[in-house]
Amino acid sequence: MKKAAFALLLLAGALARAPVEAPAPAPWHDGEQLVYRLSWKGIPMGRQILSARRWGRGWHFSSRIENRGLAGLAGFAMKVESYTRADHFTHHFLRDLTIPGEGRRLLTATVAGATRVHFVWTDGSVHEFTRPQSDVLDDAAVLYYVRVHPDAAELWLINFPDLVSGPLRSLGRRKIKTAFGWRAAEGYLFDAEGASIEVWYGADAKRWPLRMVFGHQWGGFEAELVAVDPAR
Repeated sequence: MKKAAFALLLLAGALARAPVEAPAPAPWHDGEQLVYRLSWKGIPMGRQILSARRWGRGWHFSSRIENRGLAGLAGFAMKVESYTRADHFTHHFLRDLTIPGEGRRLLTATVAGATRVHFVWTDGSVHEFTRPQSDVLDDAAVLYYVRVHPDAAELWLINFPDLVSGPLRSLGRRKIKTAFGWRAAEGYLFDAEGASIEVWYGADAKRWPLRMVFGHQWGGFEAELVAVDPAR
């Protein structure tokens, strides 16, 4: 009996000393801001600003469209606020989207053991659902998650009327024309249940998203990186 107890103590000590796997290091820095030239259905819409700031052990990712030019004239507006855990999965999330001629759609989500989504439709009606998945991503977090985990096999994305799941497919490597000249890039595609995200990341240590294409039932956006501020 004493030998068994001693063995258990040794095992407990070994487990306590075992290294805890740390989250993969991020290739972006605290305060990184990426500026994109944005178009919607082929129409120039102004600029999209994507930023990353530390939030505890996780990150606060923000995406917004500067409400000027055609975007402002048409009444188009979008704001995304994403707060993540240390492993870059979503902790809580807000998407505030106004489509010209259709109205405003507001989605919020919180993740704590399960994913709870609250959605307000253009007519003011409220819809809610809860799903057991907790390793989920949102519109902004997915862009950073794949920067760190390009080998991810399957992703769960927050959406309405339900979560969307599907594989992350590699599009290979090629040179693409950018505002910084021709750059080697690696492409990835998530396409499932009406949600499509195609991103081409720079094939270097920083892995900036150089070009992004978002497809939805209400139209597609294209974003091309034109500036990094502050550049480091």
